[in-house]
Amino acid sequence: METKQRKVGRPKAPPRTGPLVLGDDGARTKVTLEISERAAQQLAEYVHWVEQCSGMAEGEARFKTIDFALLATFRRDREWQAKRRSSAGTTMAVSTPTPPASARTPSVAPPSLPPPVPREVRPIPDGRP
Repeated sequence: METKQRKVGRPKAPPRTGPLVLGDDGARTKVTLEISERAAQQLAEYVHWVEQCSGMAEGEARFKTIDFALLATFRRDREWQAKRRSSAGTTMAVSTPTPPASARTPSVAPPSLPPPVPREVRPIPDGRP
């Protein structure tokens, strides 16, 4: 029996056949650091696999692998993201650049908004304040 209803939701993505690291490109900076032997061994194996899958040079494969791994870690760390959001809010409020005097137009006044009206507090229906 055939149904004429469309399936709801996003269609499934095709399965990945290569390394996740083969994505974005960006500017580079040279950083030297030490890692554990276990991490170095796994990095070497993964970089070799990326080389085989993509045909790129070892240095490029290593760059893409480490760049992707670090950015993914930073993106997943909820505490770090919360810290960045809170510090970005205070930094942006303090360091908002002002336009140069020549770019300002003193003849046109910006529209003003009325002051905020305080809301009344209503009790929750189950009896809690």
